Amino acid sequence: MKRFFPIIFLLVAWLYLSPSVGFAQHNKDIQTVNAEGAGLIVNDDLASGRNSAIHNALQKAVEHVVVTLIPPKTIVKKSQVISDRIYAKCNEYIHDYKIISEKQIQAVYSVNIRATVFVSSIKNDLQTMGLINVEKDRVPATAIAITVRGIKNCTDYVKVLELIKTKVIGVSNFYQRRFEWGMARLDLDIQGTVQSFKEELIKSGHFSLDISLMDQNYIEVTYLQ
Repeated sequence: MKRFFPIIFLLVAWLYLSPSVGFAQHNKDIQTVNAEGAGLIVNDDLASGRNSAIHNALQKAVEHVVVTLIPPKTIVKKSQVISDRIYAKCNEYIHDYKIISEKQIQAVYSVNIRATVFVSSIKNDLQTMGLINVEKDRVPATAIAITVRGIKNCTDYVKVLELIKTKVIGVSNFYQRRFEWGMARLDLDIQGTVQSFKEELIKSGHFSLDISLMDQNYIEVTYLQ
């Protein structure tokens, strides 16, 4: 039975951490947006019309995020510079996208998509352009690695991710890195200090720290059944 565990384990992990569901969907640095785009079919070139429609939909997804970050008056006043420096490179702000539906009506091809957009990247560029203020009071994120031992099955693994997500204050992102029988390795982005994160882990009552296997940005813990 053990030989089937890694395959099931990775499948559950992929489903749980997929950008279109779960934690990433609620992360303030990433946003899922539905958008519709259209492209003109020229000289019966259906593929080109479809690509134009997809690009138009991705641009509209980015536009949706921009509207949530800066006032409408600023968008109107700075429409050209926003178009040249943000919308012109909209693909750079897209993590991934899925086509929900598509159709052709005469010489127009239209698509409906669900796109995952990097809000933080758009925000950083708008700040560089001077269109929004820098968040002076924001605590910078700290990247740390954590190894969790004592995982006996897929159910344990899902519980560990859910506990880190909901019970440990300060975690803004986590990424799967390594999986083996009995352990998992995650990289985390945390707000605050590593010490405060350790305290939150202990406070949750579900993890014990291995003091001998810690440094400034690495922690080993055991999941308590």
